[in-house]
Amino acid sequence: MTHTDPTLGYQIMALVAAVWLGGYVTACLIWPLRACRKCQGAGRFWAQWGARAWRACPRCDGSGTRPRTGRRIYNYFRAR
Repeated sequence: MTHTDPTLGYQIMALVAAVWLGGYVTACLIWPLRACRKCQGAGRFWAQWGARAWRACPRCDGSGTRPRTGRRIYNYFRAR
Protein backbone atom coordinates (compact mmCIF):
# COMPACT_ATOMS: atom_id res chain seq x y z
CA MET A 1 0.00 0.00 0.00
CA THR A 2 1.42 3.39 -0.95
CA HIS A 3 0.89 6.56 1.01
CA THR A 4 0.26 9.87 -0.66
CA ASP A 5 1.29 13.24 0.63
CA PRO A 6 -1.64 14.61 2.73
CA THR A 7 -0.74 18.19 1.86
CA LEU A 8 -1.49 17.53 -1.83
CA GLY A 9 -5.23 17.48 -1.06
CA TYR A 10 -4.99 20.82 0.74
CA GLN A 11 -3.03 22.32 -2.14
CA ILE A 12 -5.65 21.20 -4.63
CA MET A 13 -8.45 22.60 -2.45
CA ALA A 14 -6.56 25.90 -2.12
CA LEU A 15 -6.07 26.05 -5.90
CA VAL A 16 -9.77 25.36 -6.55
CA ALA A 17 -10.77 28.02 -3.98
CA ALA A 18 -8.39 30.56 -5.55
CA VAL A 19 -9.77 29.89 -9.04
CA TRP A 20 -13.35 30.19 -7.77
CA LEU A 21 -12.58 33.41 -5.89
CA GLY A 22 -10.85 34.89 -8.93
CA GLY A 23 -13.87 34.05 -11.07
CA TYR A 24 -16.27 35.58 -8.55
CA VAL A 25 -14.22 38.78 -8.29
CA THR A 26 -14.15 39.02 -12.08
CA ALA A 27 -17.93 38.48 -12.22
CA CYS A 28 -18.44 41.22 -9.61
CA LEU A 29 -16.36 43.62 -11.69
CA ILE A 30 -18.12 42.80 -14.98
CA TRP A 31 -21.66 42.35 -13.63
CA PRO A 32 -21.87 44.26 -10.31
CA LEU A 33 -25.68 43.97 -10.13
CA ARG A 34 -27.99 40.98 -9.89
CA ALA A 35 -31.77 40.62 -10.10
CA CYS A 36 -33.67 41.52 -6.95
CA ARG A 37 -34.92 38.38 -5.19
CA LYS A 38 -38.10 39.98 -3.89
CA CYS A 39 -39.49 41.09 -7.28
CA GLN A 40 -37.41 38.69 -9.47
CA GLY A 41 -35.94 41.65 -11.37
CA ALA A 42 -39.27 43.20 -12.41
CA GLY A 43 -38.95 46.19 -10.08
CA ARG A 44 -42.60 45.92 -9.14
CA PHE A 45 -45.22 43.49 -7.91
CA TRP A 46 -48.92 43.43 -7.22
CA ALA A 47 -50.06 45.43 -4.20
CA GLN A 48 -51.34 43.41 -1.26
CA TRP A 49 -54.92 42.68 -0.27
CA GLY A 50 -56.24 42.03 -3.76
CA ALA A 51 -55.74 45.56 -5.06
CA ARG A 52 -55.34 45.65 -8.84
CA ALA A 53 -52.38 47.97 -8.86
CA TRP A 54 -48.63 47.59 -9.22
CA ARG A 55 -46.40 48.71 -6.42
CA ALA A 56 -42.69 49.51 -6.65
CA CYS A 57 -40.45 47.00 -4.92
CA PRO A 58 -39.23 48.49 -1.62
CA ARG A 59 -36.05 46.41 -1.57
CA CYS A 60 -34.67 47.61 -4.91
CA ASP A 61 -36.66 50.89 -5.13
CA GLY A 62 -38.22 49.75 -8.40
CA SER A 63 -34.96 49.27 -10.29
CA GLY A 64 -35.15 45.45 -10.30
CA THR A 65 -31.45 45.12 -9.47
CA ARG A 66 -29.37 44.81 -6.32
CA PRO A 67 -25.58 44.86 -5.88
CA ARG A 68 -23.90 41.48 -5.52
CA THR A 69 -22.46 40.58 -2.12
CA GLY A 70 -18.89 40.90 -3.40
CA ARG A 71 -19.64 44.31 -4.86
CA ARG A 72 -21.15 45.50 -1.55
CA ILE A 73 -17.99 44.39 0.27
CA TYR A 74 -15.85 46.20 -2.32
CA ASN A 75 -17.95 49.39 -1.97
CA TYR A 76 -17.71 49.22 1.82
CA PHE A 77 -13.91 49.10 1.83
CA ARG A 78 -13.62 51.68 -0.93
CA ALA A 79 -15.73 54.16 1.07
CA ARG A 80 -13.56 53.82 4.18
